[in-house]
Amino acid sequence: MTTQTNNNAGKSGAEAGAVEFVEKLRTALKRDGDFPANAKLVGELRMLVSDPKTTANQVTELILKEPSLGTRVLHMVNSSFYRRAKPIMTVSQAVIQIGMRPLAELCAGLVLLQKFVPAARRGGPFAACLQRTIITSLLTSTLSSNLNTPGSSKADETGYLAGSFSELGVLLLAYYFPQIYDNALRRAETKKHDIRQSIHEITGLSPIQLSIEVINALNLPEFYKHALLAVQDVIDKKNPDEGPPERQNSARLAKALFASQKISTAVVHSKSKQELDSTIQGLKQDLNLDAKVLNNIVGELPQIFKNHCNSIDLVCPPLPEYVAAYGSTALTTSGTEDEQPVSDEVSQFSSFVEEIREAVESREPTASIITRVMETFAWSLHFDRVILMLVGSGKKKLLGRMALGAIDDFDPKKFERPLGPEAGPYAPDAQAFTEGRPIFSGDPLFEDGWPIAAIPIGYGQRSIGVIYADRAGSINDEVSSREQAAIGVLAELLDRSVSIHSK
Repeated sequence: MTTQTNNNAGKSGAEAGAVEFVEKLRTALKRDGDFPANAKLVGELRMLVSDPKTTANQVTELILKEPSLGTRVLHMVNSSFYRRAKPIMTVSQAVIQIGMRPLAELCAGLVLLQKFVPAARRGGPFAACLQRTIITSLLTSTLSSNLNTPGSSKADETGYLAGSFSELGVLLLAYYFPQIYDNALRRAETKKHDIRQSIHEITGLSPIQLSIEVINALNLPEFYKHALLAVQDVIDKKNPDEGPPERQNSARLAKALFASQKISTAVVHSKSKQELDSTIQGLKQDLNLDAKVLNNIVGELPQIFKNHCNSIDLVCPPLPEYVAAYGSTALTTSGTEDEQPVSDEVSQFSSFVEEIREAVESREPTASIITRVMETFAWSLHFDRVILMLVGSGKKKLLGRMALGAIDDFDPKKFERPLGPEAGPYAPDAQAFTEGRPIFSGDPLFEDGWPIAAIPIGYGQRSIGVIYADRAGSINDEVSSREQAAIGVLAELLDRSVSIHSK
């Protein structure tokens, strides 16, 4: 009887501790203006994509309102993580090609994680915690797409955000209560068990329960809560067919989440390849996962992780070298300009974009917007020459109007370029005008001009001209993927301005 009483007392004490910790976490979230504000943007995106009357243009506009978000999204969707055959050049293209809902979910993940990047740059246990969150997100995305229809973009983006949300509880614990997280790390080290078990023992809540509490507090989509509950079913080895319908629908995603969490914990916290071997072998047996697929996914992880960190300007230590040894087709491509984050440049570009966006929304004349965009090319993106050309009558020529930069013996107002059949097949300005998209290859307008960029001023029938830019005598092969993403945002804002004034 005494033992039973003690057990009940211990259980009620743990439950009281869990309730108390949840209240502390909710209080911390309320005090932090940034994170709930980021969650608010997530909510706005969710409301938009849930409305069947929402247009792609509305989603595009909301994304562009967050100064650096459009650039980050384009940089990410064109990274090796997505393996796209053709690059996506603008946010509106991304909305159409990826889909409103998957893209909104991708943006949500980027917005929420961005909050933690400055703290992670200082290193330490929190940086490792964010590293594990990112790894879980990337693995869940890749695994869920393999468990569903191969190449499904919806599985990619849903899996990525599900992975982020599954780790969000622990991430916020490490962020708001670093001492508790440090204690959990030491406890796991001493007792030789998973840190997730230590967190449960200290707080009275499992990491899944923590994340569900955060999802509730931030009013995030119910879908992700059901997915996490389905993960608990995997842990408890329950038959998904016997559970509620919403959990049955999340069974494959839950399987990917469970495996991803196990692998990410092993990658970040294990001391040897043998520990990761043991984890992967256990997953193959317990979840009946294809051994070759799982090995290739793990082998590709270091390069994908590196590229992803660059896309959110996060400096993270590389993953252990032995991780890459798993994949027979591990990524071998290495970036050039994308190797190092360029936080200062991104920040400077964001300020230019924010000014342009405000000017567009204030309905400033398109001529003013064009000037601002040209200045951004010259002063933020560091192009040596920037030329404005407007379409002539009959749309047979582009006529020079203005130029920035030192160009010897050049009068922009006497400069003309043909359109239509008379334009060569590699004329970047004509191609940008005709195809209504940014162009980064072709014949430069000046002999020493390289790399190059040309963007239309308005898309389709709205187009009124082209902005061309190049660098003089640069040794770079092409405009970097990060810069291409930035230029895509500028083209989007120009089109928005032309659209407003053509109504």
